[in-house]
Amino acid sequence: MTKTYILKAEDSKDIEKIAMPFLDKGFKVISEDETHLIAKKRNFGSYFVHLIFILLILFVISYTSWMIYVVCGVYITYFLYFLFSKSEVVLITTETSDKDGNPVEFDNIGDIAIIK
Repeated sequence: MTKTYILKAEDSKDIEKIAMPFLDKGFKVISEDETHLIAKKRNFGSYFVHLIFILLILFVISYTSWMIYVVCGVYITYFLYFLFSKSEVVLITTETSDKDGNPVEFDNIGDIAIIK
């Protein structure tokens, strides 16, 4: 599952200040207004593993072999696993309650290892 961090800001200027370390680490802004900012960093997996799979597919495995289908299936599974379960999302908001009126639990920015 994608890891989501929820951070508290006092105002829109504070949102921008809190977002800067995340944007410097490769996060892309998905949505932004005066009360929130959502940024996401996609994770595609290790470049080395991608290189190994591509070399196997292009040069090692015979195209008439059933192994090409197995290796391609494993490669697609590897790619999708990292894309959908290892990506990270940050929500920085000034709101303290959700749409039902329940209080929102915020993460401590000092505990987030991404920006350290």
